[in-house]
Amino acid sequence: MRFGLVRKLVLGISAVSIITYGTSAFFIFVLKPLIAPNMADWLYVSSILVLGILWTSFLGWLAAQVLIKPLLRLTAVVDEAATGNLNVSIPEYRSNDEIMRLHRSFGTMLGNLRQIISDLTDNVAIADRSANSLSSAIGQATQQIETIALTIDKVAEGASSQAGSAQSMFHSVERVTETAGEVNRQAEHAIELSDTMVRTITDSGDTFRSLVAGLEDVSETSERTLSIVRKLDQHAKEIGQISTLVGEIAGQTQLLALNASIEAAHAGEHGLGFSVVAEQIRKLAATSSEAGEQIHTLVRQMQAQTDVVVRETDNQVRLIRTETSKGESAGRALSEITSSAQETAQALQSIVSYMSGQAEQIQRTFEEAKGIADIAETISAGATRVAGATQEQTAVMEEIAASSDVLRSESEDLKRKTVIFRL
Repeated sequence: MRFGLVRKLVLGISAVSIITYGTSAFFIFVLKPLIAPNMADWLYVSSILVLGILWTSFLGWLAAQVLIKPLLRLTAVVDEAATGNLNVSIPEYRSNDEIMRLHRSFGTMLGNLRQIISDLTDNVAIADRSANSLSSAIGQATQQIETIALTIDKVAEGASSQAGSAQSMFHSVERVTETAGEVNRQAEHAIELSDTMVRTITDSGDTFRSLVAGLEDVSETSERTLSIVRKLDQHAKEIGQISTLVGEIAGQTQLLALNASIEAAHAGEHGLGFSVVAEQIRKLAATSSEAGEQIHTLVRQMQAQTDVVVRETDNQVRLIRTETSKGESAGRALSEITSSAQETAQALQSIVSYMSGQAEQIQRTFEEAKGIADIAETISAGATRVAGATQEQTAVMEEIAASSDVLRSESEDLKRKTVIFRL
């Protein structure tokens, strides 16, 4: 809680009043019978009141000394700073009241004033150096402007020639731009044809690979057929052997049936039934022999046909194998063609990209050439105006030189005024 001057004054006056009036009351009401019993009351009271006034004045003077002392010390510091000595310190004051706020405010003001004077001194020095540099630079600039004026005259002469050359260059670049556009269109058409060729070759490759796969399937089927036909030939041979054996058995059966008939004839009436059976067996044997001969004939025919089928199938398998091998070679060649076509397409794509970049570069060159031609004409027209402007600029530089002298004079005057301050 801040204990301000108002509270201090109220408290001080209250304390002085209590002391004064309390002491007066004590002397009047308590001590009068003891120290002045015979003195008149009005005289005694008047004497006590006069003493109270004197006592109050003395206490007020002491209180004023206590309150004014920090202000006197601060006033001394302010007077010292007013002489130009800013390297002073604010006396310490610890009471939290308006005087402390005054100390702090003056301390802040003194610090800000030091910074202002320091910055002002630095700026004065910088302004002085800048004025000298500006004066020197203005002199050099004036010489350069005069040199530029001479150069501008020569530039004006060359600008007219440059404008004609730039116009010729513009027409040349325009023709190059048209040629580059035509080349770019031809390259784009070539890449379209290349893409079509790659797609066609890819489709042909797929079809050819499907054909080779079909030939391989036919080759495998033919080999399986050849194997089956050879097994049939083997079975036919076995059937022929069996039919031969059946024929031999039928022959033996006929002989046995003949012998049985002879024995039945010898037996007479008792062998009549056996003779009938023997005759049937002989007929059956004859029939079996004829059937075996027919089977043997059919087997020989089937073997002959099987041999033909085997030879034809074998030739077909060899032919299919040969064609499959050729197809595989052709497939590899077609794959290489596809790869080459794709590389060609990529190369054409690169060419188109390069030509597109070249076309853009040529277009930019065309625009730049057009800009150069326009600039050359502008330079030719503006060179004359610049020549006149340089003369005006020379007069302006002379005025700036005069202003620079005034600035240097003002800077020196400000420097003299800041010398009185000591940081």
